[in-house]
Amino acid sequence: MSENFDSTPEAKWKHLASIDKECFACGAENSHGLKMRFESNGRQIRSKLVIEKTFRGWSNLIHGGILSTMLDETMSWTVINFTGKFMLTQSMNVTFKKPVRVGAALTVTGYIKEQSSERKAVAVAEIEDEDGDLCAVSEGKFALFSKKHFLRMGIMLEEEIEEMASALEPCK
Repeated sequence: MSENFDSTPEAKWKHLASIDKECFACGAENSHGLKMRFESNGRQIRSKLVIEKTFRGWSNLIHGGILSTMLDETMSWTVINFTGKFMLTQSMNVTFKKPVRVGAALTVTGYIKEQSSERKAVAVAEIEDEDGDLCAVSEGKFALFSKKHFLRMGIMLEEEIEEMASALEPCK
């Protein structure tokens, strides 16, 4: 586990409100999704989950694309919650360290590595299994946007942006 992570029992983890109920990764109402739920201790974001066989690749292994999605979603939530900005993933690199089996209890943790400007951030996410073994790690670059800029791009409706903005409570 990265030295930036604080997994001690004393760390207080606070549940974060869901933002998009239909999102493939974090949407609670997406019947085909991962249903990731996030919490923060003020320095990191994490999600604990068990991936079922629906998302398997070879034999009894979780598909690498699903693991990559988990990493991207965790970094995204990290960036949104610690910068208070809307964001889009620009790029990400994933390194798979260990095969991850279907049904394993996993913890995905993310943190901001660097915020070089009001428009750019770098985040890191790691997946660990129930034994604390590092299974996959990712680093991603994110473009940051104000509510006004995000609205101009036409990605979301104004009502959705307002709802998301009101749900965002930066974890700083």
